[in-house]
Amino acid sequence: MTGPLAALEVRLGHVFARPALLVEALTHPSYLNEHPDAGPHNQRLEFLGDAVLGQILTTELFHAFPGEPEGALSRRRSVLNNGRTLAELALGLGLDTALRLGGSENTPEGRTRPSSLEDAFEALVGALYLDAGPDTTRARVLSIYGPLHERLATGLVTDNPKGRLQELVQPIHGNTALRYETVQSGGVDHAKEYVSTLYLAERPLGTGRGLSKKTAEEAAAREALHAHALGGVI
Repeated sequence: MTGPLAALEVRLGHVFARPALLVEALTHPSYLNEHPDAGPHNQRLEFLGDAVLGQILTTELFHAFPGEPEGALSRRRSVLNNGRTLAELALGLGLDTALRLGGSENTPEGRTRPSSLEDAFEALVGALYLDAGPDTTRARVLSIYGPLHERLATGLVTDNPKGRLQELVQPIHGNTALRYETVQSGGVDHAKEYVSTLYLAERPLGTGRGLSKKTAEEAAAREALHAHALGGVI
């Protein structure tokens, strides 16, 4: 295999014994509109890969966070296999350069469309599973993700850290368990600095600084989310 597909195999760390599986995984449905005899598109492999990826991540999280309840494990898994994460992993592998697209999809915008990248990544996992079996697939998937604790820490710190933290805390501790204590720590009137300490009941979870109460509280929530992703208890 040559060109983008060979380069992808190098990045993936696996040379396909059945190269047609890799081609199928990278064939967007739009490609068949112009090339109807080009073979199947990637949606069946996507279906398989979604299930395989879910099993790998579920098993890894089950062992990485012993004693954690089902709801918390599900939230961690959703960080690891949501569309944004899968699209980022696909870009990291260079799937955008290897996709077979047709028509209006065969553009720079189409090649970086998150939904297409997500589908291709799951299809690639399905193709790898059929070509190499479960053990190799697990090893390659975990290598692509890198340390799951670090991936979780990145994914949990969202654009709405206070809301995300509330979602984690509410099922266990109720609606009013989180409390922010925010004070002005210095600075002149036009550049005030605030410090916020976040408490769960009376236990401090995080501290943040900002030029407004809102940004200070968000920084405190991000610190708490980061600690939770690395194995801290909420």
